[in-house]
Amino acid sequence: MLKVESIVDSARKYLETCIFSGEYKPGQQVKEQEVASSLGISRPPIREAFKILEAEGFLRREPRRGVFVSDLTGVDIWEIYTLKIALYCLAVTLAIDKMSDADFHRLEGIVDEMEAIVLRPGKKDILKYEDLNHLFHETTAEIAGHGRLRKIQQSLNNQAKRIAVGSFSDPKHLKESCRYHRKILEAVKAKNKELAEQLTREHIVKGLVIQEELFRKKGKSF
Repeated sequence: MLKVESIVDSARKYLETCIFSGEYKPGQQVKEQEVASSLGISRPPIREAFKILEAEGFLRREPRRGVFVSDLTGVDIWEIYTLKIALYCLAVTLAIDKMSDADFHRLEGIVDEMEAIVLRPGKKDILKYEDLNHLFHETTAEIAGHGRLRKIQQSLNNQAKRIAVGSFSDPKHLKESCRYHRKILEAVKAKNKELAEQLTREHIVKGLVIQEELFRKKGKSF
């Protein structure tokens, strides 16, 4: 028999996937009973999963109305990306001093997988690419031995994942992102901290620019 905690975690992951994939749109109501029926479980674990996602900012509860998918404002996106600049740059520069051959090959394996997604014909697995993108930067924090930095990155990356579909759906941006990760990896191999930091910053800034463009196309002010 599954423990209650594992059922709650499964429900949370299911809801996250629905939000990240765009199946649940910003502003859409999410009903306990519908989710419970979809998963074949009772409502209490769904209620607990809702609480977790409310705390993380993915859902919002409106008194007497229900639970809805929250929307990210221009300020939210700006805050996420400016924090990514600071955290990712810190992680990669700290990691270079502690990088072993095995660590480098771990990062290389991640970049290889990212390139395979980009080069694969047909529809791209954007969510998988975004997972690898985040894994690359979280791995640099792990190599650096900075536990708190990695945890903060994981939380931030989880928030950023929900807007990845829009930006990485642009083939040009997807390819450019992949090229940047290969260049960052080469700078890491050369132990060139300045270049690794510069490339990391450029990579994230370009992502922010794309998000601003997408936001304005929706008629929203950034």
